[in-house]
Amino acid sequence: MVLNKILSTIKQIRDLEPQIFLDYDGTLVPIINDPEKSYADSELFYILDYLFRKYETFIVTGRSLGETRRFLGDYNIIALHGGIYYINGTVIEVHNYKKYVNVCNNIYDNRAEFLKEFSNLRVYNKNGGVLFHMGNIKNLDEREKLLKKVKYLGKSVNMDIYMGKDILELRIPCINKGEAIKRIRNTWRPAIIIGDDITDEEAFRENMDAITIKVGNETTFAKYSINFDLVRELLIDIINMK
Repeated sequence: MVLNKILSTIKQIRDLEPQIFLDYDGTLVPIINDPEKSYADSELFYILDYLFRKYETFIVTGRSLGETRRFLGDYNIIALHGGIYYINGTVIEVHNYKKYVNVCNNIYDNRAEFLKEFSNLRVYNKNGGVLFHMGNIKNLDEREKLLKKVKYLGKSVNMDIYMGKDILELRIPCINKGEAIKRIRNTWRPAIIIGDDITDEEAFRENMDAITIKVGNETTFAKYSINFDLVRELLIDIINMK
């Protein structure tokens, strides 16, 4: 069973104080059509409380810092794919972060043009990123039209385009989860990275020495793959190792 193989590998590094990096949506909580309701449940809080006590652990997410703290509280957080950090109670911003907050505020303030053309579109300001949620847009031609429009907008404001599950996102250029994790990692300590999305592939690819775990069955750079319903079981087993 893959879970046993993963645990066997982790046991080999247990005493080396591994750092743990966890994606949020699709990894710790299921992906839902209303991203504003993705709160952690009591079981997840219980697991994370124990995990953070025993291991140096980070939540690595594309969500904004404020939203992630609203869902989870004051854990160590790498937000906006590495655009802003909240480590041991201290906020750390990447270069030009405030510039892109202003850019995104302007885009959001002028979102009416998008909403008029795409009636089922939802637009969210991530304070350093802008999310275009297509969960209610079923027409493929309409999605393709939206993609072209967002790409044009991204180019005009010098922001990167990320395409995920039912979403398009403008994000701060030249950042990704892989580089963000490398920035935080202690080079003499091993790492465990768990995630489900394309942005997590960046984390896997940039940290090939880590124990990398893909949530889902898609092609991946990760060493292991597990189903979503096994993630919490795995975390509990990791907790019980100490």
